Amino acid sequence: MEQEAKHTSKSKKYLAVGATVLVVILVLLLFVSQNLNTWAEQKLKKQISTQSKGLYALQMSRMNVSLLTGSVALDSLELTPSDSVWNHLQRTTPEDAPASISHLKASKVQVRGISFVKLLFGGAFGVSSIQLNHPDWTLQQMKKDTTSKPLHETVGEKFREIGINEINIKEGAFRFRNKPDSKAELFSLSGADVQAEGVQLDSVSFQDETRAFYSKNITASVKKASFMLPDGNYKIKSGLLQASTKDKVLSVTQLQLIPLRSATEMSREAGQAVTRFHVQVPELRLGKVDFGTMSRNSNIYIGSLVAQKPKVNAYKDGKMYPAKGSGIMPHELIQKLTFGVNIRTAKVRDLYVRYEELSEKAFKTGYVTGSNIDLTLTNLTNDKNLISRKRPAVLKGSGLLMGKARLQATVRLALLDPNWYHSIEGTIGKGYPAILNPMVEPSMFVSVKSGVLQSGSFRVELTKTSAQGSMKLQYEDFKIDMLNKDEENKQSLGNKIKSLVANKVVLKSASEEDGKAPREGKIQVKRRSERSFLTYWKDCLANGVLSVIGAPM
Repeated sequence: MEQEAKHTSKSKKYLAVGATVLVVILVLLLFVSQNLNTWAEQKLKKQISTQSKGLYALQMSRMNVSLLTGSVALDSLELTPSDSVWNHLQRTTPEDAPASISHLKASKVQVRGISFVKLLFGGAFGVSSIQLNHPDWTLQQMKKDTTSKPLHETVGEKFREIGINEINIKEGAFRFRNKPDSKAELFSLSGADVQAEGVQLDSVSFQDETRAFYSKNITASVKKASFMLPDGNYKIKSGLLQASTKDKVLSVTQLQLIPLRSATEMSREAGQAVTRFHVQVPELRLGKVDFGTMSRNSNIYIGSLVAQKPKVNAYKDGKMYPAKGSGIMPHELIQKLTFGVNIRTAKVRDLYVRYEELSEKAFKTGYVTGSNIDLTLTNLTNDKNLISRKRPAVLKGSGLLMGKARLQATVRLALLDPNWYHSIEGTIGKGYPAILNPMVEPSMFVSVKSGVLQSGSFRVELTKTSAQGSMKLQYEDFKIDMLNKDEENKQSLGNKIKSLVANKVVLKSASEEDGKAPREGKIQVKRRSERSFLTYWKDCLANGVLSVIGAPM
């Protein structure tokens, strides 16, 4: 009995000692935890300042470190750069002054799954997740970036060793300014939700063909984005943008090319006639996008591209400003690219185009429209192994001219050909030439009085300097009126006589067999080098028409 009481007494002592030790440990943990947060915050701030040579200062409202769960939380974080420090670095040691500086804010940053033991004693370690709530990042370019190194070669060895299972960004915003003192944003986005899985900033991940941008998968959704073109004439704007590197898809809604200046201002700045565009694309979808190749070498590979119901409005003032310089040709654009492009199929559905021009001698603006246009382009590439004269890029299109006459065409473009060789062939459906009066009256001082086009066909081969081909038209009862070259555009007595002569003597008012068989004409055009490829193509068709009807050229 006495022995049992002694045993019970010893047990109580052990329990009391154990409880005391546990209380002491808890008190120590509480003390360490409270002081750890303060110490860690000061340590992090000092590290940021030291590693950046005083360029950056870190502020936050609170930092909470949990050793038990391996997590760190930072509230109301702000990383602020110092312009004066950057200027000092640029003067004394330019190699230490980065090409751009960042200003970052976030309502909360949460890091989970940290191995503090490995962090303290060295060795590669991982992080289960990083979450940023409402980050707002401004990137300001301070000088020209002459480096071309991939990201993993610019970060420290410690960063290359860190594996991150998941990065989540909630409601992020980003803006890029391309000049040191500029407040104007060259690029910006808002409402960004991004999830990146399996992130590793090392050379192995960079070269891994199953990854893109160092990640196994990235899904992103952006509510709004805008990009200012370098010349300041246009801004590209979009609505919802969604992408997935694993599914290889990218979609954009409400894509717009918005002019920021009038056609007159653009032409004055350029010193020549400039066409002003306004483009709207309600929906754009890209499939089989090789994000991995894009991240490794900036080459673009897209399996399919579909644009739904785009609208294009264009205006050119050729009266106040001369047409000069060099017109754009597709071959020239492709051959000047410094990166690879390979788009297997691109489709445009239900396109509407309106082009207006005040020509050099006109007193009013002429216009032409195209509607219900469907386009399909295949083999758009600058890969010499994929494209040649025998395997050209092929553009097939059909639509309504002025909403009434159907036009179909196939364009074959040998995009890497040094002479810019390409060919066009197509057909013209039944229509009335008078529908072109809104364009030909102001620019050519001719009005189509009557006529019916039953059908037509054409084929032409083109190079960078000239084009040759043929056109066949079946038509009847074609008559014109010659107009005065003044603001009223009425017919004088002299022009009435000229119209009569033209209709009775010069012009062929009907095709062969009184309009029952087609009449053929030649297409012979010298390219106006200051005009675009669309004008070049239009000149070929106009030349063919004039040749068929016997008009002087």
